[in-house]
Amino acid sequence: MYDPHQPKPKYLGYQQDWNVGFAYKKNGVPIGPRANSNWLYNVPWGMYKAVMYIKERYGNPTIILSENGMDDPGNFTRSKALHDTTRIGYFKAYLTQLKKAADEGANLVGYFAWSLLDNFEWRSGYTSRFGIVYVDYTNLKRYPKISAYWFKKLLERNKD
Repeated sequence: MYDPHQPKPKYLGYQQDWNVGFAYKKNGVPIGPRANSNWLYNVPWGMYKAVMYIKERYGNPTIILSENGMDDPGNFTRSKALHDTTRIGYFKAYLTQLKKAADEGANLVGYFAWSLLDNFEWRSGYTSRFGIVYVDYTNLKRYPKISAYWFKKLLERNKD
């Protein structure tokens, strides 16, 4: 969230220039359901607000969302990991809010789900799985999760 009270940074840099504060709770209540990572909450209305803020504040620039997704615990069995209905709900909710922003004039031209494959996360190692494709780390065999099939149907339905 934008924080006008952030002090001017002494040094310029990626995070210093954000001028934001991070909030996971409001009045002691989580702002949405938490994913596996302790910093990641399911708050689709926040994405809508962020896109609309960019539209208004910066003259409606072209926006490509290059990374949006949620993680499950890395210790799920393959069977449980493949049945990722929570991830489908997450993507549905976020894409609904992004469509709302686009319908209201935001110049949103691209969206990338994070991530195609389960991978090594720099802060978490293999303890989180963000992919729509399950990777068996012992032999690197890949198995599409039901969210991958959901995305395929979504994209086929919207070809025109």
